Amino acid sequence: MASKGHQIGRLLATCNNVLWYDHEKNGIFPWLPCDGILNSELSKYHFDRRFDDESTIPPALDFARRSGFNERPEISYDRCKNGMNLLYVTHSGLDESHEYFNGKHLVVRHKDIDRFMETTWQFRVGKTKKLISDLYSEEEVKQMLDSTLINYEQNVNSGDFVIPNLDYLLDQDNFELLCDKFDLIFNNLDYDKVKQFLMEK
Repeated sequence: MASKGHQIGRLLATCNNVLWYDHEKNGIFPWLPCDGILNSELSKYHFDRRFDDESTIPPALDFARRSGFNERPEISYDRCKNGMNLLYVTHSGLDESHEYFNGKHLVVRHKDIDRFMETTWQFRVGKTKKLISDLYSEEEVKQMLDSTLINYEQNVNSGDFVIPNLDYLLDQDNFELLCDKFDLIFNNLDYDKVKQFLMEK
């Protein structure tokens, strides 16, 4: 949380074999801002799990728990063919995520309580759209961030790609290392477009 996961997701979506959630409210391309989705007034980088044909990917694990949904839905999407990959941003424990998602994990080993209080603290979440600040106290947030970081450190494995923060992937050499590890097809033009978008104020 508060580690710019949606910005990282937009970078990943520049790869030729990663699907982008291309609903117009997300921005039909990952270098276009969101507009009209939950929390878009707070961050232009957010996106939800919707595509241009109005199909959606259900919430899972921590996202589903907050809304009282089935935590382990069947996640499938019929455009995930011919080597295409689906990206999913989650705050769940890494052990739980490894066990549930049959995929590769980019782990952001980062904790910034100040950024959390400036950004995520004001976000609305789940089916009720309650503010994070209404759900957790500052002390609970600190404990949550601490326990999440400990969980990541205890459960990271050799198949994961671990980064300290978003800036690491804004170095093209590092991003290409990620692409090599995860068999992603690097697209220099689209990567540069998203990088420029992420660096705009």
